[in-house]
Amino acid sequence: NVWIGTASGVVYCTPNGTVLTPRGLEKYDEQNILVTSIYCDTAGRIWLASSLPGSTYVYSSGEFSRFKGLSSFPDAVVSCVKQEQSGAFWYGVSPHYAVRVEGKKETVYNLSYGSKKGTIINDIFQDNSGTIWFSMDCGLAILHDGKLYFYDETQGLADDNVNQVLEDREGNLWICTDRGGIEKLTLSKFRTVATNSTVNAIMEDTANSVVWLGTDTGLLCYSYDDNMFHKNFITDYCENCRVRDVGTTKDGRILVSTYTPLGQLCFTINEGNADNFTGTVKNWSTEHGLPNYRTRLAMEASNGDIYIGTTMGLSIVDHATGEVQTLRMADGLPNEFIMALYEDDDGSIWGGTDGGGVFVMRDRKIEEYYSTDTGLAGNVIFKIRRMEDGAIWICTGTGISRMTEKSIFNYNSSSGLKGDSVFQILTDYTDTAWLTSNEGVFSVQFSQMQMMAKGLLSHLDSRLYGRSDGLRSGGVTSTSLSMKDEDGRMWFTLIDGFAIYDPVKVTNKTEPLVQLQYVTIDNEPQNEKLQKIVIPPEGKRLSIKFTGLSFVSPEQMQFRYKLMGFENEYSPWSSNREVSFTNLKPGTYEFFVEAQNSEGVPSAIENSLIVVKEPYFWQLWWFWVLVGLAVVMAVALILYSRWRKMKRYQHMLEKEVAKQTVELRNQADALAKSNKELVEAKGKAEQLLLNILPKTIAQELTEHPGALIAKQYPNACVLFADLVGFTKMSDGMNANEVVNILNSLFTMFDFRANFGGVEKIKTIGDAYMAATGLTEEDDNNGVELMLKMAQGMMDDVNEFNKEHNLNLQIRIGMNCGNLVAGVIGKTKFIYDIWGDTVNVASRMESTGTPGRIHVTEAIWEQSNRQHTYGEPVEIEVKGKGLMRTYLLEN
Repeated sequence: NVWIGTASGVVYCTPNGTVLTPRGLEKYDEQNILVTSIYCDTAGRIWLASSLPGSTYVYSSGEFSRFKGLSSFPDAVVSCVKQEQSGAFWYGVSPHYAVRVEGKKETVYNLSYGSKKGTIINDIFQDNSGTIWFSMDCGLAILHDGKLYFYDETQGLADDNVNQVLEDREGNLWICTDRGGIEKLTLSKFRTVATNSTVNAIMEDTANSVVWLGTDTGLLCYSYDDNMFHKNFITDYCENCRVRDVGTTKDGRILVSTYTPLGQLCFTINEGNADNFTGTVKNWSTEHGLPNYRTRLAMEASNGDIYIGTTMGLSIVDHATGEVQTLRMADGLPNEFIMALYEDDDGSIWGGTDGGGVFVMRDRKIEEYYSTDTGLAGNVIFKIRRMEDGAIWICTGTGISRMTEKSIFNYNSSSGLKGDSVFQILTDYTDTAWLTSNEGVFSVQFSQMQMMAKGLLSHLDSRLYGRSDGLRSGGVTSTSLSMKDEDGRMWFTLIDGFAIYDPVKVTNKTEPLVQLQYVTIDNEPQNEKLQKIVIPPEGKRLSIKFTGLSFVSPEQMQFRYKLMGFENEYSPWSSNREVSFTNLKPGTYEFFVEAQNSEGVPSAIENSLIVVKEPYFWQLWWFWVLVGLAVVMAVALILYSRWRKMKRYQHMLEKEVAKQTVELRNQADALAKSNKELVEAKGKAEQLLLNILPKTIAQELTEHPGALIAKQYPNACVLFADLVGFTKMSDGMNANEVVNILNSLFTMFDFRANFGGVEKIKTIGDAYMAATGLTEEDDNNGVELMLKMAQGMMDDVNEFNKEHNLNLQIRIGMNCGNLVAGVIGKTKFIYDIWGDTVNVASRMESTGTPGRIHVTEAIWEQSNRQHTYGEPVEIEVKGKGLMRTYLLEN
């Protein structure tokens, strides 16, 4: 029977179409009940719920009776009734309770959380894993392993008012909402963990049950026991370091390669857990013998030596003496930028470089070289390792090479890989090879790669993973290092985090369904049921469209087919969903098609279609009609000949028109090119003017050439800076050295002025002059901007001294007040400023102290609340007499 609940009662429809009203409700004067929910339990009883207290009824033995079985909520408003797989019943009770009844035991669940206090439970559903889903008007509540979880709009749900949750045959959950449509929830193949920085390397520390991740901003410690990041003395030590590689030694020490002055780090953990490790740290850098501190990777050899690959050579730390030996191109390296290191079973060290290919060392001597000249796929080497098949696999920027003692076999995109640049290859215990490339993460059966190398296979079936698989990321980097942990899970480093793949938990074993969609004959759709198709004799092309029914990565489904009578073997698996046959001979055929899902599970039942091609009846009378038609065709041929002649003439005219069109287009292109050159020239002139003058002055000079430009600014701030003793220092330098030092340092000043709202006026020798407040309105923030500029200049000089091993000192003076600014000259013009404010600022610089900022009392009055100054100093200023001045302390 089909039961129908309405706003004014309930009826049921029998299989023969009779509509009946059930008995029992009239005893409670509820024959016109407003039905909110109907449910049939495993015993065949019908449960009826309404929006009124105590109005819950159960239909058994031919009539309804009132349900009073909830002792926790007498006269409850029950919104829905469901039965779980164990036989226990669930009742949704308003406003936000769920009651589980098993025998005489009642368990009450409060489904309100935080500010979410719904008024009704719309539906209760148990999925195949036993999880209970509560559809509410304030989101979803999920009961899993005795613990409640909640999911609402704040976590990505389209609409908080959820009507129902359903599960399909593949285990997908479908969430039906009131206003947000339908959402599909699928178990992801990957679990992606986001980080704030690119992850360059990942390493499992089994001794401490953590995973170490090297990022562009430091080292992260991740525990897979609680899926949380932890801070400890190692992560604190590496904070703000660019970590390029993480490794381990045989005795459990952690090797961390950085692009910082720390160089190569080695941590020893004595005791503790992820939150409170204790231990020691050792490092190797330039002072220990490394060629530079940019350490790309490191590894411990079987004899205990530490091999450190840098961007300027390979360094070896002797395990016994601690001495560092560095090999460079002069020592035989094909390239000094070390990208990969691997120790083979015989103790030989394989090294990969950035453009120089591969070298092999034995007893610290380079004995072999491999490159594109010897058959490698490329010379930019990302990773080297010996795989389970006994061959050395080398990942390069233009493919991957499989090297045996006898030969080298190369794979690239033409072989079926997803991209030519292969960054790394790993295998799991399901014979699947995992590769990373510019396209992302993809997989291929490792046995297929071995068969191709032996000439038994012509193309690889590789699969690329993306967002539909749970891999929510911008991709991987070429130098990143992924791994397989001791449990067989794959960990992939990403530009914005890392992803974990477990081969055991992600297989979709549900057999897909295959369905014929439509058939066309010579592009004409056929209206027959897709069981038998008859092709008339004139039919030339038979096209069959089919598809696979799956909601788990349907775009990755593959198909194969055959037309018995035309071919006896199935076609290769492919993503094509349509096949065409032409010029079939008369006869009867049968078409078969199969599908397989993204995990390679084929459909259980192949779909078939009978195809009949009817023959021509040459013996019938209309055959002779064709003879008459031949005469007509002869006449038509004559007409066709004349038509061809006219067509040739038309073609000649079209060619002439096309020729003239090309000439006109060339002229238009030439005009466009000239116009573009004029625009570019104008832009360069304007940019050159902006490099000389302030923007407003340049604009005014452009709009009014030759005009006198002079303005007075009442609240300007002027800075003079001078390199103390530079003139004497420069006597011992050549011209290039002097100009290079001044240009480098003053460029740093210019960059700081540009982004600090400060206008550079000019440089005179080793002196630098700048100002603020050169605007139409008063600039009350000019003093603060100039003080920040002055402090930054001090920092720039200190940084410049460290980088160039110099001992330059700078003396800075500042003043604020009224001044005049303008442009002098008509051809070689210059923008300059004048006035007492300028002269006093210059005097502040000349009477100041090297390495200090000397300011007037006017500056002090505007900034003493924000900055600390020393005691006032009185100095004699020409034309001003004694002036009170100050030296900035901070």
